[in-house]
Amino acid sequence: MLLDRSIVEEVKTRWKAYSGDQKKQRDLSATGNTAVKPSAAIDEFWRKRALAPSPDGTEFRSIVPAGPPPIGGTDLSPDRRAERVLGTSDLLEVVFLEAALAVARTVARVRVGSSNGALVGYGTGFLVSPRLLLTNWHVLKAADVARNSSAEFGYETRLGDGAARNGAIFKLRPDKFFLSDQALDFALVALDPTAAGGEELVSYGFNALVNDDLSLITKGQFANIIQHPSGQPKQLAFRQNEVIEKPESFLHYRTDTAPGSSGAPVYNDQWQVVALHRAGVWATNDAGQILAVDNTVWRETMGEDRIKWIANEGVRIPSLLAHWRSRVTTLPGRDFLDEIFAPGSPPITEQMKSEPAPQAAGSNAGGARLPGSGQSTETTLVTSNGVAIWTIPLKVSVALGDLPQGGQLGGYPQPAPVTPAAVHPSDVPAPTQSPDLETTLRRARDLLGKGRDDVLRIRAGWVFDDNGITDRRALVVVVKRKRSPAELARAGITELPTTFEGYPIEVMGPSVEDLLRLALGPNRTESLLPSKVSAEEITYRPPTGLSLAPVRDTMRVLAHVSPDAGWVTLKAFIGQAREKLVGAMYEFTAPHIRDALVAAASRADFKKLTLVFDSARGSATNAPNKPDSEAMVRAMRPLLNRKLDVAWVKLGSVNGWVNHDYHIKVLVRDDEAFWLSSGNWKESGQPDADPAGDNALLRRLLREENREWHAIIEHPNLAKVYRTAIMGDFKANEKTRPQDLELPELFFTGPTAPLALEAAPVIRFFAPFDETRPFVVQPILTPDNYLDIVVEAVKGCSGSLLIQNQSLSVPPEQADGRYRILWETILAKQKKDYDVRMIFRVQDRDPTRGREMFEALKDFGFDPKRVKRQKGCHTKGMIIDGRHVLLGSHNLTNMGATTNRDASLLFDDVPLAAYFSEIFEHDWLSVAEPVTAKAWRGSELMLADGVSPEGYERFDWKAWLEGQ
Repeated sequence: MLLDRSIVEEVKTRWKAYSGDQKKQRDLSATGNTAVKPSAAIDEFWRKRALAPSPDGTEFRSIVPAGPPPIGGTDLSPDRRAERVLGTSDLLEVVFLEAALAVARTVARVRVGSSNGALVGYGTGFLVSPRLLLTNWHVLKAADVARNSSAEFGYETRLGDGAARNGAIFKLRPDKFFLSDQALDFALVALDPTAAGGEELVSYGFNALVNDDLSLITKGQFANIIQHPSGQPKQLAFRQNEVIEKPESFLHYRTDTAPGSSGAPVYNDQWQVVALHRAGVWATNDAGQILAVDNTVWRETMGEDRIKWIANEGVRIPSLLAHWRSRVTTLPGRDFLDEIFAPGSPPITEQMKSEPAPQAAGSNAGGARLPGSGQSTETTLVTSNGVAIWTIPLKVSVALGDLPQGGQLGGYPQPAPVTPAAVHPSDVPAPTQSPDLETTLRRARDLLGKGRDDVLRIRAGWVFDDNGITDRRALVVVVKRKRSPAELARAGITELPTTFEGYPIEVMGPSVEDLLRLALGPNRTESLLPSKVSAEEITYRPPTGLSLAPVRDTMRVLAHVSPDAGWVTLKAFIGQAREKLVGAMYEFTAPHIRDALVAAASRADFKKLTLVFDSARGSATNAPNKPDSEAMVRAMRPLLNRKLDVAWVKLGSVNGWVNHDYHIKVLVRDDEAFWLSSGNWKESGQPDADPAGDNALLRRLLREENREWHAIIEHPNLAKVYRTAIMGDFKANEKTRPQDLELPELFFTGPTAPLALEAAPVIRFFAPFDETRPFVVQPILTPDNYLDIVVEAVKGCSGSLLIQNQSLSVPPEQADGRYRILWETILAKQKKDYDVRMIFRVQDRDPTRGREMFEALKDFGFDPKRVKRQKGCHTKGMIIDGRHVLLGSHNLTNMGATTNRDASLLFDDVPLAAYFSEIFEHDWLSVAEPVTAKAWRGSELMLADGVSPEGYERFDWKAWLEGQ
């Protein structure tokens, strides 16, 4: 969960109150001197623990058993007890990891849900009794929130392949017990005793809480946190995270955490819970501004992961226990609290429990309470050869040695064997994968497709889960049509296996290109797809007088976005035309835009409306007539007569004016101003609506229509640049006619999972940016200067690169020449840990191809966590360092960067960059979603068989061609 700023400010105020003592702590830690005398507080702590300092005062050894037996129920001989060296050495006995594995079972990822079941965010929680989970108030603020949420135990990385293993999901039951408090920032909630998969909650144990504050932890010691940062698999932060201060009811420490760690248990080195983690303290400069990790001033556009955090705060357990004890006699369901205060003992109240609480492995000294009669819990992280692997920010492998006779493991009873019937599928380790993926892939192609005609191709991919793309490889089998086992049996086709030589098999339906090859054959299909071509192979030549020099001058810039203010602004722009409009457009199907153009051109003093269009008509064979650019022109001609001039641009990889698409979206008005956009003249790009002040309408439009970026520039010299370019296109293509591509009719049904937008907490309306003053702007066209300008702009990035674009049709690995250099430059910036984030649409009606493109980004080296998918994203923009803004029609494709016709603008202007940065951040947080398996789960493409299937929609060929 993203942390509430008010909570951070509260923690910051408390932090400042102890700043003097903290400076001394920092100075002590910075010396790295192992001979520094420990504080009196630490001496007292270890005295109470029956520990004594060594003669030189630098280390402490256990000299008598420290109270009850540790986890496992077996005392440790002196040579087995944990040894400490204060200072830079952090030697730990293996028992430390064994205990960590045990208590880790009690920690869960909290999935916070909305009333419609959509995921809102993540937190961490942990069991403090056989039936109660503890987390933060700011994770579960009310019983209604908890009612729609769940706790997932065992969501961890898998042995051997590092893939995330799904855990057991238990519903929260606030109807049985719920107690929370904002001041102490806690929420205590009951859980279902049984998970959806049949797992029993009692099998995970719980943490018995201790009320002796001094015996738990003191300043200068280490705090350890088991957590699910940002909803990731379970992780452990330990060492070099000393406790700094203990103000009032809280604890300050330096442990590494992240958003999603809220609600995690803070442990001491005996694995007793000392605090409930809640928030961090960020670094600020003298002016009070938040600092980034590189000590520059942090900006919202950087994201919270770039904040420089200097400490963390948790709520101390004794303070929580005192609060709960005050409520135990008045709260409904108080028998739940009884189990916290006296596990296994008679309750505080007189009411007798119907079931005795599970006994702890040790006694009331604290630590994880495990079911059974004193034996340590089993761990699935111990392999058959005695090696335990615990995944944290680094991976620690510990060889425990041979097991002695009698089943004892390092002095602890060996876990009882688990019968196959009791093993949940998510606990079964994945088969060992072949080290040679290419060899396995060749064998899969030979064997899996043998004797069957439904397998189209097999390729190497990655496993996706509900959190995104994992690090586990998969074999992706693309079939003609996905069918159920029963359908396969009726057709006499054997069902594909779920794994092959250790690699999971994931079945996908056909891509659009696959269906084209089936319907039209390979040669015709190749003619429809973009080809690698040099600028010399097309007939385009820049018109005489075209200058693409940067402009530094006073001008009016009216920037705006769809669906917020797109049509309202464009309609006004068209209506202000006096004599001339010169436009270039890829696709024109919106009647309301046609009507506005006709109204402007019908005035008596209006002279000429000149329009240039892409010549390809993306109609499908046997599809009913639908509006297209030619239909719009046919409707306008009798109304405007000689006032209307139209040209259709010839396409072709060898003798076309441009290669694949005439993709520009520009309208010049009276040689004085121009409108430039990412969007077509379609209902999806320019919906006939004004959602200002109507959030419900805006939410619907964001769900159903496109996100577009637009700009209107009032500057005659810049207007001349784009008028000259468009008129050059017009004159070179006056005799070209529209071409019907005669494509096969396809039907599509989208994924069954709800969109992330349904759960978005805030949907914001963005009013236009409107300023008249000096601006610096670079005009950009392809095939002219796109790569020359954009590659250099990205090379100059020094901290932040935000990309929002419709398309990614060619994997970066297969990109041509300087277009590949662009991708390599973007990747290099992310490798420097700059804030490089990307939002794509990637053909949401072509899920198989879309999946391949996201996998290609991972193959190329990009961090998948910094890539999101946004339905309806039709923007083509970049924001560089919060200063430079690129907007226009350029898709991130080979052709868009090289030999199509596209137009964009690159501004050097901080306020304008801030405007679009806010829009990007809004979409990143509230509209876009991680690229998970649900992006294509339930989606399907199919060739028409003469009948429109129920629940399917006709495929939009023109929109698909635009993204290639």
